[in-house]
Amino acid sequence: MKTKVLVVGSSLADKGGIVTVMKNINDSSISKEFTMDMVATYITGSALKRVSIFVSGFFLFLLKLLTNRPDVLHIHMSYKGSFYRKSLFVLVAKTFSIPVIVHVHGSSFKDFYAGLSEGQKKYCRFILNKCDKLVVLSKEWYQYFSSLVPNGRVQVLYNGVTKSNFTLQKKNNVPPIALFMGRLGKRKGTYDLIEAIKLLKENGIKGKFLLAGDGEIEEVNQLIDTYQLHEYVETLGWINGDQKKSLLKTSDLLVLPSYNEGLPMAILEAMDYGLPIVSTPVGGIPEVIKDDENGYLVKPGDVPQLAARLTDLLVNRELRYEMGHNNQRLIAEKYDLDVLLKDLSLLYKKLSRKKRVNKHENLFN
Repeated sequence: MKTKVLVVGSSLADKGGIVTVMKNINDSSISKEFTMDMVATYITGSALKRVSIFVSGFFLFLLKLLTNRPDVLHIHMSYKGSFYRKSLFVLVAKTFSIPVIVHVHGSSFKDFYAGLSEGQKKYCRFILNKCDKLVVLSKEWYQYFSSLVPNGRVQVLYNGVTKSNFTLQKKNNVPPIALFMGRLGKRKGTYDLIEAIKLLKENGIKGKFLLAGDGEIEEVNQLIDTYQLHEYVETLGWINGDQKKSLLKTSDLLVLPSYNEGLPMAILEAMDYGLPIVSTPVGGIPEVIKDDENGYLVKPGDVPQLAARLTDLLVNRELRYEMGHNNQRLIAEKYDLDVLLKDLSLLYKKLSRKKRVNKHENLFN
């Protein structure tokens, strides 16, 4: 009989990097190796819509525990409200003696924890220590979470992509196209990027910037109007799978000047299509992007440096190609999803065996 894994997380109809990770797992060989089931507990929308999906998801979760008890619970968690909502699932699952994996995606979890009261911090540590395994996205996060729980319970599992096998060629876009993928706003560095583009215009550096994502679109468009950057910047809104592939194939580089991140799927997807990256040394990004090898890292908020690194790539076609080629090789070597998910498969098997052992021990106690 296959091991039964119950996944708790955002609706697959939602948007964002967490949903992309969940879909990648769902569409991988793991779905054939294990009996996978899912409970959706969050979707972007009105307060009523969010409350409704959480309440219905929680009762569906209870029903599945009572009627078809899973061998492993895999919870995708962020921070703030996500942490508190998911903490209820952890407590209930442990009441049923079900092994729990908490997969931490929240890019600002460290800031979230630092802002808690002492009582809230105690509850946070209590919940995290209830988990059988904390899955994190980078070595930096491994070090941080090992200060909250025993490091033997923390495991790094990098995000990965299913290789597109896209054949990289030197592109002839005039001007070169720089792609941004993510939720528009301060955390992703969108306003810093607009300020940097303003500097590029003032310095006579040509480029076309495509901003793909939801978020603060109106505010960003107002700034574009103020700086008269219409020839330089276009906001696309949220893009679907086919649109994303088309943009990745035709763009020359990816820029993501974030203040907080885990390991962004946007960066890995762009690397797979042979794009050089301009980003920041936050979260797991510096474990992937190395200066002058496959992209550039700039200090968050350093607009002049961001403009300078963008200039380096916009004016040098050969450099873009060389860095992009390095990125495709790196994806094949370290971030191929099929290879990475073997570690998740082993974790599922290990925890399901632990459940069976505990069950047998209880029978004889």
